[in-house]
Amino acid sequence: MSNAVIIEQESDAQALSKTWGVLLFIGLASIVIGILVMVWPGKTVVVVAVLLAIYLVVSGIFEIVRGFGSGLSGGMRALLFIGGILSLILGLFAFRGFVVEESPFDAVWLLALFVAINFIFRGVGQLMEAADHKEGRGWNIFGGIVSLLLGIIILVTPGDIVVLAWVMGIFLVISGIMAVIGAFQVKSLAKA
Repeated sequence: MSNAVIIEQESDAQALSKTWGVLLFIGLASIVIGILVMVWPGKTVVVVAVLLAIYLVVSGIFEIVRGFGSGLSGGMRALLFIGGILSLILGLFAFRGFVVEESPFDAVWLLALFVAINFIFRGVGQLMEAADHKEGRGWNIFGGIVSLLLGIIILVTPGDIVVLAWVMGIFLVISGIMAVIGAFQVKSLAKA
């Protein structure tokens, strides 16, 4: 093994060792927020709209950036760009309801429809990724099916704000658990 390969592997391990804590924090925060949303769905509806808007903006930016990554199929790249742009636009749209003094419940209702579409795109994307890559296939299939089901539930009940809160709470808890598991996997890879 050449010195360049050893140095590259060491720098990859160092980079991984620095990121696992952030992933763990994000996972734990998602779990806590998800539980809070499910405990007080009626009282947190406006907060949920703001949190969803923030989530959509941040995840949209990261999906767009991820779409420029190497090793992606054309279909996966297109889904990342479409999902990322939709997330970004919808997050900004949700904030607009609060800025121009429209009813926050109208913003939440409209946001519910767009979140459902985002979940469906995300689910299809995860299922496509599972078909393309063997690594993490089971988690991608699980995440894709959960995202599709959550999107369908929201589409069936778009005006029910409590259902939206519960679906988002469940999503946050599940994605938080997956992030915590991923953090410890990253940590173990960094040690190897």
